[in-house]
Amino acid sequence: MALLKLQVAAGPHDRRVCPVRVPVDLSVGNVVSVTDTVSGQIVPGQCAGQEGATYLTWVVPSLDAGQTRVYEVSEDAVGSGGIRIVSTASDRIDVYTGETLFTSYRYGADLARPFCYPVNDTAGAGVTRGAAGENPGETTDHVHHRSLWTAYGEVNDTDNWSEDRDYGRTVHRGFDVLENGPVVGRLIARGDWISRHGTTLLSEVRSFRFYDTRDNKIRLFDLSIDLQAVTDVHFGDTKEGGFMALRVATSMDGSRGGKIENSYGGIGEAECWGRRACWLDYSGPVEGHWAGVAVMEHPDTFRSPTYWHIRDYGLLGTNPFGGATFTGNPANTGAYTLHAGESLRFLYRLAVHLGDAQEAGIAGLYHGYVNPPKVTTVE
Repeated sequence: MALLKLQVAAGPHDRRVCPVRVPVDLSVGNVVSVTDTVSGQIVPGQCAGQEGATYLTWVVPSLDAGQTRVYEVSEDAVGSGGIRIVSTASDRIDVYTGETLFTSYRYGADLARPFCYPVNDTAGAGVTRGAAGENPGETTDHVHHRSLWTAYGEVNDTDNWSEDRDYGRTVHRGFDVLENGPVVGRLIARGDWISRHGTTLLSEVRSFRFYDTRDNKIRLFDLSIDLQAVTDVHFGDTKEGGFMALRVATSMDGSRGGKIENSYGGIGEAECWGRRACWLDYSGPVEGHWAGVAVMEHPDTFRSPTYWHIRDYGLLGTNPFGGATFTGNPANTGAYTLHAGESLRFLYRLAVHLGDAQEAGIAGLYHGYVNPPKVTTVE
């Protein structure tokens, strides 16, 4: 017997692998199934609490633009799968989709900054480079480019981007949430940005939401980064930074046949570096197939749409402070002072996918993130 019925209206966009979230009058922790009343397809739902309310989350596999669909929510489990967050070692958290490793969050005290590595696609291939030269055949340049990370090169008088002499660090302080779920798994980590003098500049909260998409081509996760200034912090205008930064696997580099695409139709480094865009996709050959990573920025992010530090040698980074550097116009400075007690927020959804941006439908996935379908209760 259905606990409730919900109607999803696709609106003007095709919906594929689209997480939806709606407040419901159900108990937190309820294990539910969500049934498409037209196709009969059943997917898991997850009831979680937030600010005194219960929200139901599930992933809509497919819904064409203009369509509406009714879904029945029942109190039943849906097979295996889900997201598992596993504390495997004292310096690593592994994230599994079912029994398959999605990524590992690495936060050891010996690291300059926490990072995620590997980041695996649905075929099991790693789409990011690890530490420079870690694996045979990978490039060895830019040792500070560690897979998927957050950093910036001019924070007061500190370089918290590179690992050159007297560099700054982001120090892991602990976890607020490590949570499994049939649809969503959460990891929330706290850290401090430390100057080259050893003083604390910023406190950081890094929040991940990993989705079990149950799709054979696309994996999704959301990342929010909240920075609060402990003292007045000046972000200088430089290209060296990425609040969402990643280095793709060497075989995927643009210089080796990989493909860079942005939301405005730009192709390649020449059309995408230093340009503002809502999303950027980097894809290429890896382990015998074509795969990629799309970084989608939410418009609620500080100074969205951001500038992109994107290179044919495999780097991708979001940088809202490099206006003068990217445009070549000193009057267009992006330098910014965050006063003590003030905060900045950066919001992203990442899609790890097979194929290129068109084949993966990144433009549609972006609208699923920023313009989600409307969900209403059917009385």
